[in-house]
Amino acid sequence: MKKVVFIALISICMLANAQTKVKESEVPRAVLLALENTYTSYKVKSWFQNPGQYVAELIVDGQYGKSFFTDAGDWQYSSFPVTVAEMPTLINTYFDNNYPGYRIKSSEYVEEMSGDNYYRLVIAMKGLGSNDYELVFDTRGKLLKNNAPDPLVVKRDFIARTNPESDAVDEKERPDEIAKKKSKKRSGDMDIDSPDVEKYAPPKAMLKDFEKRNPKTRVAKGPWWVARDGGGVAYFQNKAKAEFEAVYGDDNKLIKTGTVMKKERYSRPILKYLAEKFKDEKYKVVKMVRYDFDSKFRDPETGKRPKSYFYVVISQKVKGQRDLKYTRMTFDNNGSFTGLVAEPLDERDIQ
Repeated sequence: MKKVVFIALISICMLANAQTKVKESEVPRAVLLALENTYTSYKVKSWFQNPGQYVAELIVDGQYGKSFFTDAGDWQYSSFPVTVAEMPTLINTYFDNNYPGYRIKSSEYVEEMSGDNYYRLVIAMKGLGSNDYELVFDTRGKLLKNNAPDPLVVKRDFIARTNPESDAVDEKERPDEIAKKKSKKRSGDMDIDSPDVEKYAPPKAMLKDFEKRNPKTRVAKGPWWVARDGGGVAYFQNKAKAEFEAVYGDDNKLIKTGTVMKKERYSRPILKYLAEKFKDEKYKVVKMVRYDFDSKFRDPETGKRPKSYFYVVISQKVKGQRDLKYTRMTFDNNGSFTGLVAEPLDERDIQ
């Protein structure tokens, strides 16, 4: 998917309030022709007009939906309500695993003029007066956009609300320590499964490769392992107490090594970008990691060794909310911004 238009809820509400029903004879011919060019078989039930926009409530291939056009006759997008059962299994699994205590208010399939189609969910915490949030997935069920609270924070809040007698999870605890604490819980205690904090025993080939590259004479703390994307990641410290990550693939071969940067070693171009990007907001750099790919690793698509890059996590206080907001970004080797990270917040990102 090249680009996704993230539909703002507030804008939709404003348009809905300003919407006026019109007759087809009042719809510009350019808009009618645009609809004919968009769908070969359809039936329009009603036309509505918003400021600078026309909306057709229609049926396409037996499915009810809405198509949006500019008043100049340009098709913008169409949306079709879908049930939870009609969405890819990955979407339902992601929602169930990451947003306990939330409900899906609406779900729809969106078609864009660019040909980029996606699923859009509106979710909210169960109860009255809760805020609405959007989750956008591609047609295979991969998360693309998300303005909802971080899943890690949601899970912690859910456990605290539903099981107040259990001990709260300390954000500074290591995943292996959290796993040990979970194993000691009473059988009646509620728990939320999270692959990021489960114990992981690396395959012998992976462990052997790691120990060959990082003999005990160099490692002061760790390694402790977690599973990730079919492979594994080792977190460890050297004798100088510098922190590192060794990322392995499902073939037990090293992909890349991450060096957790100390504050005095933070990339100046990245700090400059953050200062300009968030000049009117208070933020804190929680973590900065430089990833260098192994000399033998090659990108499956290009066949070339990828270039080094930076991974950055910042935190911000949100007015009226107890929990911090975390934003994750990537930068190239020169410190130029390359994109946001949409995946769920990792326990290790906020240690």
